[in-house]
Amino acid sequence: MTNPRTSVGELRVVLIGAGWISPLHLAALDRLGRTRLVGVASAREESARAKAEPRGAPAYVDIDRMLDEQRPDLAYVAVPPSAAIAVLERLVDRGIPFLTEKPLSATDEEGPARIAAGVAAGGLVAAVGYHLRALDALAEVRERLVGNPVRLFTARWLSGTPAPAWWLRAEVGGGQVVEQATHFYDLARLLVGEATVVGAASTRDEPVVPHGADVVDATAAVLRFETGAVGSFANTRRLASAVVEVELAASDLLITIRRIGEEDPGAWEVVIDDGRSVRSVPPGRSPYEAQAAVFLDAIEAGDPTRVLSSYSDALQTDRLTRAVVAATGRAG
Repeated sequence: MTNPRTSVGELRVVLIGAGWISPLHLAALDRLGRTRLVGVASAREESARAKAEPRGAPAYVDIDRMLDEQRPDLAYVAVPPSAAIAVLERLVDRGIPFLTEKPLSATDEEGPARIAAGVAAGGLVAAVGYHLRALDALAEVRERLVGNPVRLFTARWLSGTPAPAWWLRAEVGGGQVVEQATHFYDLARLLVGEATVVGAASTRDEPVVPHGADVVDATAAVLRFETGAVGSFANTRRLASAVVEVELAASDLLITIRRIGEEDPGAWEVVIDDGRSVRSVPPGRSPYEAQAAVFLDAIEAGDPTRVLSSYSDALQTDRLTRAVVAATGRAG
């Protein structure tokens, strides 16, 4: 049943999870001006209040109460991966469209398949936050690859350990491949095609740094795509600085997609070298804003196929990253 709108054309949105990524989503929605925040739920009430009160919305620690009282048109979900399945089950049961952050879960391999089945059965608009799919320059990248397929895809996510405490434990966050480098595995699927894992290895120093962590320090993997292309992926969480980039090599064409700086996770540069010239495309519209706009369009059209990353498609990326971790013989 359609919920009453706060005003003509305005969608009622709730936020579940109030961590570091949530301000990026809220700011994107603010710029679009198509929604009204009607509730924020978090396990920490003070975090929920910090996000809700400046926008005149109530804060909750009880998700069910928020959903029952506010009857939102859509939900944004940004909880630790280990909590995602339980949250999404509530939304699927109520038929509430959602955009959830990746990964789909931490270590629960069966939960995402259940959610995908529920989404499909309900014809629900459900998106996953693979925001690199929303980069302005990606349309040109895909056009350049028509008739000139990628032969080599290389990816490096070399950075420091993220600050959230949940990220340090594989059973809560999933580990760097599943939680962070997943953006590059997803981009590879989008631009090159489906792939299988040829081999992978990881390493972890003892004692683990920082104290209490159990995620690995570094992972490397080799993939073979159905197109015949090959890919190499490397990630580490033990650097003081960061190198976060992918390179796509085709015939007489090298495309580099790299993150610029560490302050804005939405700032990406694309460099295109076709052997005749080298052109740099600077960051354009925030991919979080572009992603949100497409998601809202899909909701208003009632068309689940219009989102940039559907839940069912993200499930394939989830399975690929878990295959990489399984090939290393280590969790996380």
